[in-house]
Amino acid sequence: MPRLAPTFSARTVRFLRSRTWRRFRLDRRGGVITLAAIGLPVLAVAVAGGIEIAEVASSRTKLQTYVDSAAMNGAREFMVDQSTATAERTRLMADGLAAPLRPRWTVASTATTEAASGAVTVTQDARRPSMFGSLLPPGGFRISATAVAASTARKPLCVLALRMAMADVLTLADSASITASDCLVHSDSDLVASGAASVRAGAVRTVAGATGSISPAPVTDSPPIADPFTTLPINVPNGCSDVALNLLGGTVTLNPGVHCGSISLVGSGTLKLNPGEHYFVGGSLSLLGSTAIVGTDVVVVLKGQSAVQFAGSTTLSLEGRKTGPYAGFVIITDRSFTGTLAISTRNAQKLLGTIYLPNATLEVSGTNNRVADQSPWTVVVAKEIDVKGSADLVINAAYGATPIPVPAGVGPGNVQLVR
Repeated sequence: MPRLAPTFSARTVRFLRSRTWRRFRLDRRGGVITLAAIGLPVLAVAVAGGIEIAEVASSRTKLQTYVDSAAMNGAREFMVDQSTATAERTRLMADGLAAPLRPRWTVASTATTEAASGAVTVTQDARRPSMFGSLLPPGGFRISATAVAASTARKPLCVLALRMAMADVLTLADSASITASDCLVHSDSDLVASGAASVRAGAVRTVAGATGSISPAPVTDSPPIADPFTTLPINVPNGCSDVALNLLGGTVTLNPGVHCGSISLVGSGTLKLNPGEHYFVGGSLSLLGSTAIVGTDVVVVLKGQSAVQFAGSTTLSLEGRKTGPYAGFVIITDRSFTGTLAISTRNAQKLLGTIYLPNATLEVSGTNNRVADQSPWTVVVAKEIDVKGSADLVINAAYGATPIPVPAGVGPGNVQLVR
């Protein structure tokens, strides 16, 4: 069949023969306009898509941060509470951290615990619609993040001797002992229990060797544990609140502040510390006889003393700070302090909190005295630890029994991300 020629109206024929059509057909600007009309929507979609992808990537990073934080916190709690409540608290924490994403994303959080390894796993899945009614990509955007945290030791860290050198940094002599039944005793060098001395702990590790009566059997050649508080600022304010206090009897109450010069208590005097930070600067700090130093929600910060000793039948009853920059600490020595904190009294039974001596020695001695045994928990981090005589340094680990928080890095805070 012959192909029929197209037919046009007279008006169309006149337009096709006109100059206007010829100019439009030969003018390249018409092509540009046509291409722009087609390309602009495509460009707009590409730009919008790029913004969407960037937002999704940012949200995925935030989600990972949330599960990391929740898993670390959950692993710390799991060392204290192995019930199902720990997993639920961890899940709720993760949910709370994800609140900033919820205006656009639907976030679901899960948390599980594993008793054998002490691991806590936190997972978050997030969804939100995508462009064109979730057609691009199909079904909308979906992101997820998982974190697993666990203790670096099966027992919480409660005693840490810091000095990294081939020397004895945790020593016991005579018939002295360290009793830390539910936590980890760690030496960044050697541990030596000579004579009838002994260590009884939940776990014992050393970077170098270990000798003497130690139970359970120590794990030697362990990796070192770095000072967990190297970033803790220990800054003593300028000025003095009081100077050179000497007390023979009665009770003296000190408000928080800077206590300068030598302080000596003998006889039966009592030094009561009101809640807050107490800085003892210069001279010496000596409590002898039947004296006492007592305080709750306090931290004692020592700087520049030639000697610090609690001897005789002195009562030492201190509960650490509940809040503030020194929350969880009870005694701290300034980083310039390289001397010895000596405790030989029979009545140093309450030292609730963390004793942190970054460049100093803790010396515990005496006859049949139990140090810190009436504290729900105590942590010792010191350059060197020396226990002798028949003293028993008792380190309890009931971290959840008081409102005093345990600083991160010790106690049940000795955890790390596994995955």
